[in-house]
Amino acid sequence: MDVVKLITEILTDLKANRLKLPALPQVALKINSIIDGPDATAKKIAQVISTDTALSARMIQVANSPMFRVGSTAENVQTAVTRMGMGTVRNIVTSFLVSQLFHTKHDVLKKRLMRVWSHSAHVAAISHVLANRFSKLKPDEAMLAGLVHDIGKLPLILKAEDHTELANDSACLDTLDEKLHPALGKVIVQTWGFAPDMVTAVAEHENLTRDSEKIDLADVVTVANLLSYVGKQHHNTQTNWAEIPAFNKLDLGPEDSIAALEEARDEIAEIVKLLSP
Repeated sequence: MDVVKLITEILTDLKANRLKLPALPQVALKINSIIDGPDATAKKIAQVISTDTALSARMIQVANSPMFRVGSTAENVQTAVTRMGMGTVRNIVTSFLVSQLFHTKHDVLKKRLMRVWSHSAHVAAISHVLANRFSKLKPDEAMLAGLVHDIGKLPLILKAEDHTELANDSACLDTLDEKLHPALGKVIVQTWGFAPDMVTAVAEHENLTRDSEKIDLADVVTVANLLSYVGKQHHNTQTNWAEIPAFNKLDLGPEDSIAALEEARDEIAEIVKLLSP
């Protein structure tokens, strides 16, 4: 297929608002609206969460996980919300609902989508660990940034669902992913109303020369993304990590970062499990 022509077509459709983009579920929008309002309470947030049985169960599960467990067991949604705090609840709810966007009925594309999901969940978990251990950034925000860092690949899969030739051309899809997913992802999270630092993380995580004034979510996701490829064949593993500004801002050398990854293996696995739909 003509990749250049496809890129031009996709960018034109994006500019004209014709490109199919994944939408943030209504429950997330309602919770965001409550939290951003003047009268937000744990009870109001819990009432919205309780309209979704699966989400309710997941929130209680997360509240009782090693990430938040403080002794007593959270037995209902309101207790879970109170324990985690509104900002964290927003990020956890969004993370869980975003995970539900990773689905397709197209058999050929299902494997590709599952690879994107598996990678995104892994990067999210590593981002949580890095933010918690090597920065003052909020781990739940870093986790969400990691989870959506490749969200720009979803519109390409949605497009391929309607184009059999593209769906069967994995090499073409790989090229489209590489060229377009940061820009598409940026538009998606902007549309969802995500904070500027989250938008930057999605748009800039592949920019290995980026050097901001202070450590931010983009730095964490950049490093997490690279660490997720340890032990795998990927072009980013050929880069000299010691020269990447994001590693320096986390005060992590290549060997230290891999050691930290190994040390946090169980924690990473637990977070991936919690994120899985």
